[in-house]
Parts: sequence; C-alpha cells; structure tokens
Amino acid sequence: MTVVDQIKERVDIVELVSQYVPLRKVGRNYQGLCPFHIEKTPSFVVFPDSQSWHCFGACGTGGDVLSFVMRRENLTFPEALQRLAQRAGISLRPPSEREAAADRAKQLVLEINEAAAAYFHRLLLESSEGERARAYLARRGISQQTIQAFQLGYALDDWHATEQHLTSRGYQAADLVAAGLLIERDTGGNYDRFRGRLIFPIRDMRGRVIGFGGRVLDDSLPKYLNSPQTVVFDKSSLLYGIDLARDAIREQGLAIIVEGYMDVLMAHQYGLKNVVASLGTALTAEHLSVLKRLTKRIALALDADAAGDKGTLRGLETAQQVMDSHVIPIPTWKGLVQYETQLDAELRIITLPPGKDPDEVIREDRVAWERLVQEALPVVAYYFRAMTADLDLQSPKGKAEAVNRLQPVIAAIGNPAERAHYIQELARLVKVDERTLAATIHKTERPRATSPARKEGRFSGFPGLNLGVEKYLLFLLMHRPSLLHTTDSVLARLALEPLQRADFGPPEYQEIFALLATRTTDESFSIADMQAYTESSEGDLYREWQEFQAHIAMLPEPNLPIDASRCAILLRKLRLEERLVELRYLSEDAQRDGDAEATTRWMSLITHCIQQRARLDDALSKLTLLGYRQREAPVPP
Repeated sequence: MTVVDQIKERVDIVELVSQYVPLRKVGRNYQGLCPFHIEKTPSFVVFPDSQSWHCFGACGTGGDVLSFVMRRENLTFPEALQRLAQRAGISLRPPSEREAAADRAKQLVLEINEAAAAYFHRLLLESSEGERARAYLARRGISQQTIQAFQLGYALDDWHATEQHLTSRGYQAADLVAAGLLIERDTGGNYDRFRGRLIFPIRDMRGRVIGFGGRVLDDSLPKYLNSPQTVVFDKSSLLYGIDLARDAIREQGLAIIVEGYMDVLMAHQYGLKNVVASLGTALTAEHLSVLKRLTKRIALALDADAAGDKGTLRGLETAQQVMDSHVIPIPTWKGLVQYETQLDAELRIITLPPGKDPDEVIREDRVAWERLVQEALPVVAYYFRAMTADLDLQSPKGKAEAVNRLQPVIAAIGNPAERAHYIQELARLVKVDERTLAATIHKTERPRATSPARKEGRFSGFPGLNLGVEKYLLFLLMHRPSLLHTTDSVLARLALEPLQRADFGPPEYQEIFALLATRTTDESFSIADMQAYTESSEGDLYREWQEFQAHIAMLPEPNLPIDASRCAILLRKLRLEERLVELRYLSEDAQRDGDAEATTRWMSLITHCIQQRARLDDALSKLTLLGYRQREAPVPP
C-alpha cells in the first residue's frame, strides 16, 4: 500500500472538508456551497463511500482529500501530501525494495483472485459437476439473483482443476500458492486447496476479491474452509458482505454482525442489507474500526444457547472466555467493553431463539427478526443477564457470586458516568448498598489488541502491462511525451476536447500530466522528474514505470498513437461513468426528500452525461476504423 493509499484510509474526507465548508447530510452524501467559486445553490457534494468530492456547478471538477487540500490551500502535491501525512500520523519516506515488491505482489494476488472467482462462478452456473452446489443452494432458498450478486461459485472435486485453469492463463504455480489457492506438498508439487466445495468469494470494502470461503456439500470435515493468511487476506479485519452492505449500514446507521455466509446471503436476499459476517473468527477491534467508518451502532447476533450456557458461565475465570466457542465467536466481555470505550461505539447483542440461525429466523418471519434487532441489549446489560442467569439472587451465596462475576465487567467500563450507572444496577440486582459495592470495585488492566503477523508470500514476477487504462495512458505519455500532442490531434479529428488534467483521477497523476504538458523534449521521464513532484513518496510508481519500459518494446511503435487515443477516450468515459453513479445517487436522495428543484437539476445533468457518453462511444467506433487506416499511413503529428 502506498503512502497516498494509507493517507486516504486514515483521513476521512467528510471530517476534513467540514473544517472548510459547512456540510448538510442529504441521503447518503453531504452537500454544501462550493469553496472554489461563488454560488447560492449548493453544488458541492462529498461522497463518503468513495471518499471523494465533486462540484457540479461552475468548477465541474472533483477529486479526493489530496486534491481538495491542494486546491483549497493552494499547495503543491508534495506539500499537501506532507500536511495530510502529519494529520494521519504517517511518516513520509521512500519505500524500500521489500515494500515495493510487496505492493506488486499484492496486486498480482488480487488479479489472480478475480480470475479464480470468475472461474468458480462459471463452474457453478454451467458445469454438470456444479449441479450438487446448485441443488444445495436451492434447498437453502438462495435465489439466482443472490447467487449473481455475491458471485457464488463451485470448485471441482479434482486435485488440480483450479491449478490447470489458472496456469493456462499464464499464472505461475508459486503465485497461486501465495494467493492461497494451491497447497504445497511436503514431498513436492501442489494441489488445489478448494475441491468439491461451494465457493464464497470474500471481498473488501472496495469490492476486490481478497480470498475465498468454501463449504462442503457432504458430511466431510472441515465443513468450512477459508483462504489462508496472504498479503491481502487477514481474517482479523475482514467482514463478509461488507462491499454490498456498506451503503445500507451508512443509511440505517446500524451494522449487524452474524456468523455465517448463509446468514448474510439470506439477509440480503430479504432486503436486510446491513448484515455482514465475521468469517467465524473472534470479533476484533479491527473489525469494529472498519464498521465505525460507516456507523457507530453495531449489533452482534448470538445464539440463545451461548447466552445462557451455565457450563460456560461458571465463575470469573471461565466467564472471561464466554462465547469463545459458540455461534458468534466474540472476544471476552472485557474486550467488548474495551472496544466500545476506545472506538466510541455503541455495541448491542441480539439473542436469537433457541436452535435458530439468523437465516432461519429471517426466512420464517422477517418481522420477528426486526423485533429481535430492536430488542438488542447493550453489551454490559447483556452480560448482567447472561452471567447471572444460573444464580439464585435471593440467597447470600448467589448475591456474592453475582458480584464476583460482574465486578470486573463494571471495572472495565471506561466512562465514569456509565460505570456509576452499572454499579447502581448491580446494587439493585443484589440488594446491596451502592457505596459498599463501589468501594470493592477496582479498575482492572485492559487487554491490548494485537494483530497477527502477516506472512510473506512467494511470487515469480509481475505482469507489467496489467496496469489499467489510466496508468497505461500515463506511462505511454511518460515514455514518449510527444504522444500528448499526437493524441490531442486524434481527439480533435473525432470532435473531442484535448486531454486535460481533470481527466486523471489521483492528484499525483494530474501533477505528472501537468509536467508533461510543459515538456519541450521527447525524452522519457527520469527518476529526477518523479522526485520533483513526489519527493520519493511514490517510489513504487516509478518502479512500475520501469517495468513498463521493459515491456514497451513488445508494442509496435506505429500503434502507440492509436493506443494512447483509445485510452484517452476510455479514461474520459470512466470519469463520466463515475459522475453518472454520483448523480443517480443525488437524484434518488432528492426524490426521496421530495425536493423537485434538486431532482430536476440532477436529472438534467444525468441527461447531459448520457449524451456525452454516447459521443464517446461513437468516437471509439470511429477510432477503430482510424486504427486500421493507420497501419497504412501513420497519424500525422
């Protein structure tokens, strides 16, 4: 992960922009008067989900936290980077060779995972072997729409099917091992990790496939199997379904955590889209940190047996491990209370009917599920009930045991007012003088959350040409700056505007483009050029560019102008699609609020964008013909 990525993860754009511009929440987004031009009607919108902003008025531009600070404070890219790095508590330094290699390895694993997910999905939908999985999903009531939405798949019951498919696509076996799809034999060779299983692709908040879960379709063990720890997969911070749940969580102001994949599928199928799963691991502070970006209200769905297991709740020593081996493996009460205090979050516990999983409750009676959610108890109140369920609170012995069990729970509460409240609750519960109880409760040491160490994977190389349209175009121009003039000439012939700084998204790309526009020679970029605007903070970008240069000879020189022009049109279309998504959200919010004026305004902009998109599609068609002609006569500069 680059320094820029780290900054974007740690600096919330709504919080930052709010320091400069008064923002009003409208639907899922925030609106205000644009700080870059004078206006009376708010046209400046901040999008929390994408951590971006856009002015739909006179400016007609947008960006991320870096571009906002650069423009608002009139700073260069390095200056804005330095300021936000300080805000995020990040040290700016050149990435080491190991860090750069790790980032390249991460991108390769993500690429492999996407290819594997598509392969598994096709097998589920089309293969005869996948009939077992299709029948299982039908029995569980999972619809075709849900299968498509979550890209469910099937792994053939074969030791080498996945390996053979992916190696035929050009990937190395060592890279597949590092991605967790293959397992190395001690005696040599590899075999598929997932065989004869229903496959659940696991995605991060951005929708990237970072790993897989697999469920057997018979009685063999283990019933569920997840990807191992990789450079992109760490169960301690991952939540299944977060990519599809994030909008609903933000809108409803509540995240519900369940145990299993099927629970999430059924909840989303019934329109309960604020549900995610913790992948069968103990809930961690990292899980809650991910959710806190969306909401401060989080509920955990627990099996009723877990809540009242008398064997589990014997004494303080055992009580500290309560719920560890039940339906939702969560940390001890101590950990939950600590997380609630540290993260400034409101945690509640949903107790399910005996013997029922969330997917069963939802399928049988959605209203009953919604009632259980409304009746969820605060963490401490839940433990008050769970830890005293087996005690006779009328007897001296029962009262003493209740105090022994609950005293550490109260002591772990960080807020003094809240702690005092629960001391009063305990005093009422056992009918003991409150002052006597307060004198016996001592602050206990809070556990420190630790993150598991990441394992280094083995990678055989990085396919330098798999860069995406934006970076590929940028690198073409860096390799041959004169292509910018040629590309602009081609765009002009297609009745399109020349390439502009705003066509590129990341501020660092915009800075490179601005530098390219001033070049008077056709020399490729040097490391000095890169350092002039990045101060080495994006050394990984330079390394990727070096790998690109190593591959550039594979591309026919006469094709470069057409390649650059096609990328320019596709890039502009990409920016346009981003605007359309934002505008449709804004239009939906305005319609929901009954704001006719805003609705008309957003719909007008949507219509304009659709017309622009049609122009770009037409230009792409003409460019294809132009490319054929170019084989005979190069496009003149």
